[in-house]
Amino acid sequence: MNVKGFKFAGISCGIKKNGSKDLALALFETPCIAAGVFTKNIVRAPSVELTKKRMQRGDFKALLVISGNASVCVKDADEDAVVVTNALAKALSIDENSVAHATTGVIGVKLPTQRVLDNIEKLIASLSKDYKEFSEAIRTTDAFEKVSFKTFQLDGKTVNILGIGKGAGMIAPNMATMLMFIFTDANIEKQALKDAFKKAVDKSFNSISVDGDTSTNDMVLIFASKLAQNKEITIGSDGYKLFCENLSQLCLELAKMVVRDGEGATKLIQIVVKGAKTEKEARIVAKTVANSQLVKTAFFGEDPNWGRLMAAIGRAYVHIDPSKIDIAIQGYSVVKKGFEDFNFKEERLAELLKAKDILVEINLNVGKYKTCFYTSDLTTDYVKLNSAYRT
Repeated sequence: MNVKGFKFAGISCGIKKNGSKDLALALFETPCIAAGVFTKNIVRAPSVELTKKRMQRGDFKALLVISGNASVCVKDADEDAVVVTNALAKALSIDENSVAHATTGVIGVKLPTQRVLDNIEKLIASLSKDYKEFSEAIRTTDAFEKVSFKTFQLDGKTVNILGIGKGAGMIAPNMATMLMFIFTDANIEKQALKDAFKKAVDKSFNSISVDGDTSTNDMVLIFASKLAQNKEITIGSDGYKLFCENLSQLCLELAKMVVRDGEGATKLIQIVVKGAKTEKEARIVAKTVANSQLVKTAFFGEDPNWGRLMAAIGRAYVHIDPSKIDIAIQGYSVVKKGFEDFNFKEERLAELLKAKDILVEINLNVGKYKTCFYTSDLTTDYVKLNSAYRT
């Protein structure tokens, strides 16, 4: 999984109580063009604002990530973000505006900036081509590593894309308590990178939900070193479609990992809504079903209560005709024209719901548009984990 132009590091600087790695660095051999998607929460971490501002100014040479402390809703958090990133820039002899920054963890706790500053030289000394330490250092409540890699041939050159992320709870469309960093050596024009990235994010990270919450810190960033030496990818060029396909696959794989690792989750649920009047209405229905606590708890309990799906569809408040709705779960017809399917057997559905991956297909039969969302079940472990998050 070697992407040309990137080195990684991850160490512990004492932010996390348990001594786990909590400080991560990605260093770029050449200035990288970048694109980003950020949380829409109005309460945003200074790391989000800083990175957005610096992205508008130019290219990046490094990414600094702090986990275990969100550094938001705290006095002087804006200053802390500048202090730690500028200290890194000075140590690396690079422009301070070329450092991207991300934080994740507990809200409302002062960042121990001196611990970060004291460990910057150690962090830099730990750099290598191996991403493992970086991946470990950005995690908080994650149960497992979230990494995906794609490689393909373009103009006789090998192009690589590496995605590394974290995220488990507080996940909802428009980003979540999720940090995703994508690194590619593709030689790609900046507007093409932005467009490809937006398409990939819309179909992946903005199409998942764990608990309906949207974090203060989430961001998804992509950096391109352009070192693969392929002919430059532009919108509409031969390589653009291939790049989009690989990037979209990578983002969807990572997004599914986030849902599968939803705090306490036991199931990955795919919700396909088709036959909608517009694509927007299809997404509204899928999102409403995905965020329904009654639906999610029913899947956790493997309860064949299809009525919760119908109720969620109805409160999406879009163009529907209840008498036209069809629902299938795991390919098994449950609802036909708004009523329980004549051949429906509750015992059969209960058996199907024991699977870890669940497919729900909802046909509104009022139009031609469709969409797909991913969500998790809502479990007792989710309550336990989040009720004691700080302790």
